[in-house]
Amino acid sequence: MMEIPVLNEGQLDRFKLHLIEEERSPNTIEKYSRDVRALLAHFPGEVGFTKEMILDYKQCLLEKYKTISVNSMLVAINQFFRFCKREDLRVKLVKVQRSTFREHRRELSLVEYKRLVRAAQLKKKERLSLLIQAICSTGIRVSEHRFITVESLRKGVDQPHRYRR
Repeated sequence: MMEIPVLNEGQLDRFKLHLIEEERSPNTIEKYSRDVRALLAHFPGEVGFTKEMILDYKQCLLEKYKTISVNSMLVAINQFFRFCKREDLRVKLVKVQRSTFREHRRELSLVEYKRLVRAAQLKKKERLSLLIQAICSTGIRVSEHRFITVESLRKGVDQPHRYRR
């Protein structure tokens, strides 16, 4: 009979050492530890976890947190189960429906856009005015503005698209 590793604070300590050896960032190690500790605290004194218990825990998380946060916690817990050689306890992440378009309430209206450009011009901030116009007319991300250079315009290079997901 195969011995099933005990899932407790001691195993969590070994998991943290494993993450350090894998050269995970301190923030990742802290987050994974916090998420696993929360799981262990949810079932105080329990040693024999079952898949049903983990699925119930997943449901509890969904009632308290947004889907993206729940998935982040499940990744940490699944990594812990993999480390503990308990693949049988791993659960699927929650599917996230991505919307193709932004919600209209999050978009700038034409009036808001003109007000921003005009405010920048009135404050003699020509670069800011041009930046707002470039972002709004092309749809690039703010972080991509650095790729709009005279050199790339001369070459006709469409660099920002190389960096899109």
